[in-house]
Amino acid sequence: MKRIWIYVLIIALVPLSACEKWLDTLPENEQVSDLYWQDGEEVEAVLGAAYVRLRETLQTQLIWGEARGNGLALGGFVFVDVLRMKQFDLTPSNEFVKWGKYYEIINLANMVIKYAPDVVERDPSFSEPVMHSFLSEAYYLRALSYFFLVRNFREVPLILEPYMSDEQEFEVEKSAEGDIYLQIVADLQAAIPASKETWPTEWESKGRATKWSIHALLADVSLWTEQYDQAIASCDAILESGWIGLLDGMVNNQNQWFTIFSEGNTNESIFELQFDFAQSQTNDLISWFGSNYQWVISPVLVEQFGFAPEDIRGAGATYTAGDLRLWKYLGAEANTTIPRPENDQNWILYRMADIYLMKAEALVMKGEAWYGEALDLVNRIRQRAGISAPLPGASTELEMLDLVLNERAKEFVGEAKRWYDILRVAKRNQYEYKEYLITQVLVGVQGGSAPVIRSKLLNENSHYLPIHFDELKANRLLTQNPYYDNLSQ
Repeated sequence: MKRIWIYVLIIALVPLSACEKWLDTLPENEQVSDLYWQDGEEVEAVLGAAYVRLRETLQTQLIWGEARGNGLALGGFVFVDVLRMKQFDLTPSNEFVKWGKYYEIINLANMVIKYAPDVVERDPSFSEPVMHSFLSEAYYLRALSYFFLVRNFREVPLILEPYMSDEQEFEVEKSAEGDIYLQIVADLQAAIPASKETWPTEWESKGRATKWSIHALLADVSLWTEQYDQAIASCDAILESGWIGLLDGMVNNQNQWFTIFSEGNTNESIFELQFDFAQSQTNDLISWFGSNYQWVISPVLVEQFGFAPEDIRGAGATYTAGDLRLWKYLGAEANTTIPRPENDQNWILYRMADIYLMKAEALVMKGEAWYGEALDLVNRIRQRAGISAPLPGASTELEMLDLVLNERAKEFVGEAKRWYDILRVAKRNQYEYKEYLITQVLVGVQGGSAPVIRSKLLNENSHYLPIHFDELKANRLLTQNPYYDNLSQ
């Protein structure tokens, strides 16, 4: 049996000093054999590869979470397929509807879940507690990947066994949206007991799954599945953890909020993808928001920031006043014109401000009696931003939700959350607030395309992506998402 040498970057797993090593790894269709799963380091290598694959989804995360929202506008250099997504002019050949990287993560997680327990018997140094800790991370990564998929495609194949051999059956039907969410929740519940509260190093504590990142994801999922008590419970677990806190705003004339992005791995952070220029681990955020100018802050958000000029998240922090570029990713120091020297910003998936505002949203959905507590949480985020005047509140559920989402829009510009926020609220109670989604999308539309986009958005199936032609060819049991059926010939 032929062996091959594969270099695996394990940035989110092992100390950097041990990061550059060659692993004697077998080809994928042979890894199931006893020649591979022999010790804990090999389990860790597979888990590390899953984190690397997650880093490789950064562009997809940004486009899926922002292109259909109203927080970002297209800048100078624009990919045609991104423009088409922005205009809801999608076809199954669009380059940015491919889901392959997420299934690579899922497959690697499935490998760890299935084979790590066997390694305990083979490697005396690989203890049960360590094994269960690795399983916790694998469950988290699988759940996170399916969460991306279900929000964007609604129905996808639910695969819980690793694909290890060409002899295995590859073609799998799609599973229902509800079944996928049930599996995500089951994975997260399985991940919590053996999860770590913190890791030995700061970057590991922010770059590997912890109890707090699991609860953050579970809170997010619970908002989508309308399990508001669970969302509040997970938010409270993080709020009461003692390990993570909301950063102050301005301290000694320095914008501490800006350091969330310019420095990374701050006390506010819960989970972020790690990049390090010195380790040749870089991303394209400077290109997307700076040199190539693909994305700028939208006029909608510029107007929102204009309502409170004292907001420390506005011009000079989130964006540059002149050309509207996202300075939060480009700047090296707070409120200065000093650019970031290297393209190795961390990419933040969850941070403490998210927890405050997710809890606020869940409280709103519990009823009018909870509006006051929800408003307090929103005003806490506004106070951190330097806004002294509290919001006056609202009298209806949708008005309260709009207050929460408007604050999320300003807090998380360009963090791949805006489309998900408006879709999540729209589809609640069997699409009770579909008109809210349409209104929010159209407020960011320029030119004469608004009537066309409105007619598309009236069809709820248009809120989800088409399955790429390549996937339909590779898996004959797949059926196209209904809105795109006539484009799948």
